Amino acid sequence: MKAGNMDKKDGQVELNGKVVKKKFAEGSKSEHNAVYFETDNGSFILRRRGGNAFNDPELNKLIGENICATGIISNYSFIASDLKKIN
Repeated sequence: MKAGNMDKKDGQVELNGKVVKKKFAEGSKSEHNAVYFETDNGSFILRRRGGNAFNDPELNKLIGENICATGIISNYSFIASDLKKIN
């Protein structure tokens, strides 16, 4: 997993990483399985701009894949505006 361009002028970043599914907030009332984006810059809950925050079929298709994603980082979430599979 390699970092990408962190200097986009519109506030977006481009990162490379792997999409995985794991527990969020384990042991709390908020616990649920979530799709994560594991990058060299950290681990983020992955969301698509305009997608369902809790069950996004498009993100579920990417579990286990390496991707290049463009979007914004907000706290512990990566909100993607563009996702591409990479080898």
